[in-house]
Amino acid sequence: MSRNQRLVVLGLAALVVVVGVIVIGTGGSSNSTKSAGPTTVVVRDAKPVGGVKDVTFKKGDNVDLTVQSDTADEVHFHGYDVHKDVTKGGSVHFSFPASIEGKFIVELESHKQTLANVTVAP
Repeated sequence: MSRNQRLVVLGLAALVVVVGVIVIGTGGSSNSTKSAGPTTVVVRDAKPVGGVKDVTFKKGDNVDLTVQSDTADEVHFHGYDVHKDVTKGGSVHFSFPASIEGKFIVELESHKQTLANVTVAP
């Protein structure tokens, strides 16, 4: 085997390794959805600490969201139309099957303050 042939073979081998690392690193698919798992939103002065949370759950998994608040109000999970009253210094927990695909907001209802943007993806 000549020197040039060896360099070509080495170059192709390096290319195969790079492509393999990229495929493994992305999981082999660009449309995979990772479910968020348990998520907590902390509310201080009627606003979500750290800003509005973006959370994604995979359809068929369980929505698991807790809101801890220093402000009494109704917490409304739009789309699924689930709402719970939270007391000042209290918390509410939402747990239900992620059966409806789409984008939904979780809101401190009377304050009209979005706490989380929830996506349920296929």
